[in-house]
Amino acid sequence: MPLTRRTVLTAMAAAPVFASAGLSQATGAQAPLVAGFAGESLPAGGTSLNARRRFDLCAEPVDLFGGEVRLKQGRVHQQVAFDPVTGLAYVTQIISDGRRLADEPDTVPGTTRDRRGDLCVNQVSPTGAVLAVMYLRGVGHGGGLGVEHVDGRVWLWLETDADPVASGFAYGKRVGRVEFTPDAVVDAGSSRIEVFDPVPGSSHVTASLDLEHGRIGVRHRSSGAEEYRVYELDAFKRRVFTPLYRFPACYRTQSWCLYGDLVYQSEGSAYSATNLRPGNSWWNVYDVTTGKMIERTFNATALDLSHRETEAITVRPTPAGPQLVFGFATQEPGPRQMALYGITSTTDGTSDHVPWTVLDYNTSLYTPNSDNYVPQYRQLGNRVDIHLRLARADGTAWTSGETVLVLPPHIRPNRTQGMVGQTTGSGVTGSFTVRWEVLTDGSLRVYDERVIKGWIGLDGGYFTS
Repeated sequence: MPLTRRTVLTAMAAAPVFASAGLSQATGAQAPLVAGFAGESLPAGGTSLNARRRFDLCAEPVDLFGGEVRLKQGRVHQQVAFDPVTGLAYVTQIISDGRRLADEPDTVPGTTRDRRGDLCVNQVSPTGAVLAVMYLRGVGHGGGLGVEHVDGRVWLWLETDADPVASGFAYGKRVGRVEFTPDAVVDAGSSRIEVFDPVPGSSHVTASLDLEHGRIGVRHRSSGAEEYRVYELDAFKRRVFTPLYRFPACYRTQSWCLYGDLVYQSEGSAYSATNLRPGNSWWNVYDVTTGKMIERTFNATALDLSHRETEAITVRPTPAGPQLVFGFATQEPGPRQMALYGITSTTDGTSDHVPWTVLDYNTSLYTPNSDNYVPQYRQLGNRVDIHLRLARADGTAWTSGETVLVLPPHIRPNRTQGMVGQTTGSGVTGSFTVRWEVLTDGSLRVYDERVIKGWIGLDGGYFTS
């Protein structure tokens, strides 16, 4: 079952056996956390997850770090990645308003940091303590991050070379590789950043490392369209930019990661007057070998969080196997904090079962035929099935155009859609069907001019959300 409350007691069970925090800058003699997760990129052929064996997004996640984490900046965290040797987490944030770095003559407004693409990278211990930070100016928004551990040195893969913008946020247009150095301040264009340009002329470039399978994924925007490309990592380092796979990206994306033959993508915005609880957080899963989306699942984790803005998704090694880690930016008002969760269990997809969820309706106005016909819905990809049989509680006739109930925000369609339902045969002439419509505000309405006094149903009705 998805989490609806924070569960601290699972944190210790979920955490990998980390090396000492001090090992993050040590020599390259440590053993990896899990067999198959070495400090350098490995050839393909490890424990792969694919369309028939993927993380079970319906499993109950565990709460990592034992609670919400306060990072160095007060801004929303963007992406997280884990050192496969030490287990330390690395987290990107845009630098906060009014901060002054060591080589800056004065404080810098947050809007300037946004428009320029100035990032802070936090190094975080298993207890949630920030051990060190590094600053990267002019690189981008921080939506992609990968971590390599080579000969005792930690290397970050992320976007770089952002073009400054007049307003809003700057995004990188190339991929950069830079050594994590505590307290360092590094500017885009510095020789300390190794630059890769796999898709010249593109923007909104983000990267994801899959060290176990020796791959790197790149998401980019060209001519207004977003696309994923998957490369062999060693070839990419040699600047051979021939993708193994490429396919279009769907839906607005907050974060994404590559693992095996799958891309996991998360989307969603913070709670607001137009995005009420349970919010609009979704997972989308692609099969990179076909480019097709094979799963779209609503994320109902920790619905009671304050703010709850979908951010960060990655895969990390643990003694129990690879773990999908995902999270939310929390706390309203700020400063923002980071809440991370993990899923280790997998599914082959053959026994996927999406349960029915009861819908709210006015019980004083309507009565279901039985407990089997209480209004319910279930989401299967983009398809929303509705199931109900109701009669008016006072026995009066149905009114054509009557709003029977209002659907929750996360399943409302972006256009009015029609469905065909059923009605009792008692006292009804003509067809035993009625017309339903679901509106963009979630209103579920029934239309029939025959003054029906019996029950009406929607046993086989569905629309696309």
